[in-house]
Amino acid sequence: MEAAKTMPIIGILGPRQSGKTTLARNLFKDFLYVNLEFPDDRVYAERDPRGFLSQADKMIIDEIQQVPELFSYIQGFVDEYKDRKYVLTGSSNFTLLPKISQSLAGRIALFTVLPFALSELGTVFRGRSFSSNDVQFSGFYPRVVIEKNNPVLWYQGYIQTYLERDVQQITAIHLMDRFYHFIKILAARTGSIINYTELAAETGVSLNTVRGWFSVLVSSYIVYIVPPYFANISKRLVKSPRCYFYDPGLLCTLLGIRDSRHLDMHILSGQIFENFVISEMIKNEYIIHQTHTLFYYRDHDGLEVDIVREKNNMLELFEIKRNNVYKTEFAHNMRTLERLLPNVLKKTVVYGGDQTMQHGDISIMSWRDLK
Repeated sequence: MEAAKTMPIIGILGPRQSGKTTLARNLFKDFLYVNLEFPDDRVYAERDPRGFLSQADKMIIDEIQQVPELFSYIQGFVDEYKDRKYVLTGSSNFTLLPKISQSLAGRIALFTVLPFALSELGTVFRGRSFSSNDVQFSGFYPRVVIEKNNPVLWYQGYIQTYLERDVQQITAIHLMDRFYHFIKILAARTGSIINYTELAAETGVSLNTVRGWFSVLVSSYIVYIVPPYFANISKRLVKSPRCYFYDPGLLCTLLGIRDSRHLDMHILSGQIFENFVISEMIKNEYIIHQTHTLFYYRDHDGLEVDIVREKNNMLELFEIKRNNVYKTEFAHNMRTLERLLPNVLKKTVVYGGDQTMQHGDISIMSWRDLK
């Protein structure tokens, strides 16, 4: 990793079970590995942080959010000893970033590891016949894709053993049944504009509680937000974003889908496909270390375009349709918006068919070619 040559600390963030530990141990094989989820390692780090950090000049510290006090000591160690190298992993941005901004600014290079992107799995799927329903249902976590665990059973266990544990670590949530209900409500509204007041009323908790819960899910890499696009950038910050799930398999499980074939009949099949496409776009931006540049467009007249992507001061427009066959009307809203915005470079329809092609000035992209 190029960053490790110039930075004393590498931070690898992402949801649990996304492959952070495997990646770190394979890239930094000569580093001492310690996991702060193990009680003995955690107690050692809490009681004697200097002794803990003195075990080796090069260390991988897994799940460092378990002992946040270590951040200040790590700062001191890398400032005093120029040969010290640390790789830190964490399952929560919420607990890591405040500490990083206080203690490790200018000393750490941050990377995010999300579940696999479809573009990374060519060798895994080679020689296999699979549909968009198959990949949406299975999702992209390594233990489902590589180890071929049953998606429903695995994601149910993931929700119980990982999500709830992380949530309890980040914030004291005593109404876990309502919190789980809240997650399912978000799943049923994937792709919708976030309305905290409605979510609070439907969940039966306060508005502040809902805002806190939503922040936890964002920080734990369970959901992400797509803000609205405005020519005036400052306006993006005061309008409501849309919510999507990082992984379509987790989304399907929360929606009670138990078989990939059920997606054809599900009332939310279009929204699930949209979530899948946008999550792939998000993951591929992380892969190439590109700044988050995805927005949606919606105005008071009802004109709506699924994704507006900024690229080199130009705009790319995307419409997402689950249909297997392209129809010219899919591009109508993009053509209308193009007349309102002066810097549209490209217009693309991502659809459920298998053929990528060009139709006049419209690029028609198969879901198989997402990147």
